[in-house]
Amino acid sequence: MFIAKFQEVNSTKFESDKNGNMPYIGEVLAGRATGTIINGTMFQREGLITNKAYLCRNVTEEYEGTDQVRTSVISEVSLLELKPLMDQLGSASLEIEGAVE
Repeated sequence: MFIAKFQEVNSTKFESDKNGNMPYIGEVLAGRATGTIINGTMFQREGLITNKAYLCRNVTEEYEGTDQVRTSVISEVSLLELKPLMDQLGSASLEIEGAVE
């Protein structure tokens, strides 16, 4: 699990979905993540808000023969919950498989 806040992508490296919505990418604040991208339409349908802290998890699903990492929001994190959760989850770490440093 990890805590992240999200912003809409504004880069030509990404494409909008079939509804014309750009994806959202998260900044990991605490915990370990293997991906932080959320489909733009799903972000809006779930009523998520940019720059709010959310407790998230990664789910790996097979899609067209390859494993895909999906980011799932568990719940919003209030300001009172933020510090204790950050302490519990530890330092922020984004570990994308196959990434070259």
